[in-house]
Amino acid sequence: MNITSFIKNLKERDDLGTFVHHERIEPVPPSYGVPKGDGNLPKEIEGSLRGLGIEKLYSHQARGIELVRQGRNVVVMTPTASGKSLVYNLPVLETLLKEPGSRALYLFPLKGLEQDQLKALRELSSSLPFENTAEIYDGDTTQYRRKKIRENPPSVLFTNPDMLHLGINAYHEKWQKFFSSLKFVIVDEIHTYRGVFGSHVAQVLKRLRRIAALYGSEPVFIACSATIANPGELARMLAGVEFEVIDTSGAPQGRKNFLFLNPIPELSPYTVATKLFTDSVRAGFKTIAFTKARKVTELMHAWVLEGAPDIRDKVSSYRAGFLPDERREIEGRLFSGELSGVISTSALELGVDIGGLDVCILVGYPGTVSSTWQRSGRVGRKGRDSLIVMVAMEDALDQYFMRHPKDFFRRSVEAAVLDNSNESILRAHLPCAAAEMPLRADDRVYDVPPLVPILEELETRSRVRHWQKGDVWYPRKKYPHREVSIRQAGEIYRIIEEGRGLLGESSSARVLRELHPGAIYLHRGKIYKVRKLDMGTATVFCRAADEIEYYTRAITDEETEIISVDEKRTVGSVTVNRGRLRVTETVLGYRKKHIYTREELGEVSLELPSQIFTTAGIWMEVADGLLEEAKEKGFGPGGGLHAVEHAAIATLPLFALCDRMDLGGVSYAANPQLGRAAIFIYDAHEGGIGLTKRGYEVAEEWFRTTLRMMEDCQCEISCPSCTQDPRCGNNNEPLDKRAAKLILKGWLGKDR
Repeated sequence: MNITSFIKNLKERDDLGTFVHHERIEPVPPSYGVPKGDGNLPKEIEGSLRGLGIEKLYSHQARGIELVRQGRNVVVMTPTASGKSLVYNLPVLETLLKEPGSRALYLFPLKGLEQDQLKALRELSSSLPFENTAEIYDGDTTQYRRKKIRENPPSVLFTNPDMLHLGINAYHEKWQKFFSSLKFVIVDEIHTYRGVFGSHVAQVLKRLRRIAALYGSEPVFIACSATIANPGELARMLAGVEFEVIDTSGAPQGRKNFLFLNPIPELSPYTVATKLFTDSVRAGFKTIAFTKARKVTELMHAWVLEGAPDIRDKVSSYRAGFLPDERREIEGRLFSGELSGVISTSALELGVDIGGLDVCILVGYPGTVSSTWQRSGRVGRKGRDSLIVMVAMEDALDQYFMRHPKDFFRRSVEAAVLDNSNESILRAHLPCAAAEMPLRADDRVYDVPPLVPILEELETRSRVRHWQKGDVWYPRKKYPHREVSIRQAGEIYRIIEEGRGLLGESSSARVLRELHPGAIYLHRGKIYKVRKLDMGTATVFCRAADEIEYYTRAITDEETEIISVDEKRTVGSVTVNRGRLRVTETVLGYRKKHIYTREELGEVSLELPSQIFTTAGIWMEVADGLLEEAKEKGFGPGGGLHAVEHAAIATLPLFALCDRMDLGGVSYAANPQLGRAAIFIYDAHEGGIGLTKRGYEVAEEWFRTTLRMMEDCQCEISCPSCTQDPRCGNNNEPLDKRAAKLILKGWLGKDR
């Protein structure tokens, strides 16, 4: 069966739902080019390319090589599978032929990408006269190999930001030979370096440039990105240097068929997606299904194993939390064709080569336009026809695009948000920088004088010390790097199956919500129940529980305290405040819900410690008159406040590259500090990541979109398509869309 026939069969079925839109994206022919300046590549490299079946360069590859030859920093933003890696591999190999002692540093956000790209580089350079071409240096590298690599560094070093921070920058004296001949720094998948992680990586790269300058090198930066609105700006914020942007692809693209499917109300979207996945694999198509949560990934995998035993050996789940060997095994089986289908979280969104795929099932809108195109780019490689099906959830944005499908294809991709003003991150890295090389007023990279207040604060906390005579800042500890987690994940918790050993891992940010005592944990299609959470040893103990037919959802409570008001503006009749907040989140217990029917089966109380963090946020006071008016009309004022909070969180991802999981909120009928009703929305990460700042900047348009989303929805008071939030710790009670619309109309000066 071909894709066209498969689509025809899907549309004729009555057991899935309504296909509200079919967008046909026509194929694009290739466009080729030759680098100007020095012209063609060396004959040895041209021979290597021919050996891989590459006769000509695409136009974007040629342009990139041309700019790099001129010593320009380049960021390439072209679709998935367009050959971006050749834009950095070819100039590096060309330079190694001309200057054999040259070196390059390759940075990837995931270890799997390191392995994948190392293999590609070795294939490309296998016929070239190089020795010790490339090595991986990361957390999986043995101590013996690390020592050998430091003593005799390869021409190309593959690593990740974590190891650059902890094992290379921190011990740069041992890397003198490498740094003194460093010609290139490659930063791949830069769209992943946003938010808190991106702000950390920017500081790590700033320290890298400082160390390179110490040893007399000024490397050229080559960056690659998925489709985002601001690749040049993001690359500059990350690396601290200016970039030339290449955003026109010369690679061919096959015909893409994009279907929007709104499931029939009687069926769960997950059930519909599981049917589609099973039928696609059975029809002979290599298929990937992307989910929005680890739990859903495992549930769907379990349902496929139970309902379609004939394809049991052809499918797998895939997500973060799997052990490295498990991930490599699944990737290898996909690439070889042994597996025909995979159900994955966003962990497979990045460019690990898993071979050509035909069908992509998006189980819910991925949260951003950028991520949607990145995931759909996984199918249709090498010019083949492909199918993408977005199965809508009841969530607000899913239903917004089901009602306005053309808006999705007209909508621009989002900008990646990076907050370089996050002082908590800067405080973490300044002692590291001082340990690598003392900080002086005339530092080559850091503008030290404006940083003196922060350095003085660090001095009072015994993190740095100041030698006043020389006006030099030193670290208190030799290696403060070990105290800085650049992914802001906090401590890593080990998940242990009693009597068997290590199952997986979890970050401390997730553990209280998802792995509390009594929580149901799913791993590769099997069900486990958490028996004990030991926060002292960062260990979760669980046991197999295949007989259980429910999942768990945490009951939480959030409180905010205003620390500072940084700025305020008037939008219509409401004042929008932006500033620093102290947030306290507490898991009070959990609810049991039936796996298939989602019926509530009871609640269990827990006593767990609160998580307290400082972040950035915005808040709006709500006039008493609006709440009185809502009350007079028979609406619920408290439900209106809560509904505005939920709906605004749901729509902010239309304006900033984020997921609603990156945001938090709380509404008060009477806030203790303000003495009146108020709605708070905050970045759900320590220090803030710039999301609510973006909301502050586009507040009027944001509020209008939030109102439109509620007005478009057919429900009367509340539903998952407008004001209900699947993560709400209060079980979405109370909610009243009628009062919420009245509040927003009051703010915007509309008739009520």
